Amino acid sequence: MVGDGEAETGPAATAWHSNKLLDPARDGAVLTILHLNGYKIANPTLLARISEEELRDLFLGYGYQPYIVAGDDPRVVHQLMAATLDRALDEIHTIQTRAREGGVTSRPRWPMLILRTPKG
Repeated sequence: MVGDGEAETGPAATAWHSNKLLDPARDGAVLTILHLNGYKIANPTLLARISEEELRDLFLGYGYQPYIVAGDDPRVVHQLMAATLDRALDEIHTIQTRAREGGVTSRPRWPMLILRTPKG
């Protein structure tokens, strides 16, 4: 889980590309969750200022399959987050199974979650 302020730092910006180094046949996986709350120490974040479409396109470009979970009703968001988490974990399992048992060697598009709170 990384906040949007931290996600915009140099080290984290570089880490977005670590998915390109994972070999699903032999490595584990990390399900990245980006929490967009809209703030960092000094001012609003860049990631929280862009549209949902641009945000999705950015992470598609980084090689992820982004899933955005947004809302302000905790009961609704909780259910949406649980369903999205299940979907992402199923995708990770499928990627690893295809690589380990089926010999699929192409680089996968790993899932990630973007949690967008009302401020973000």
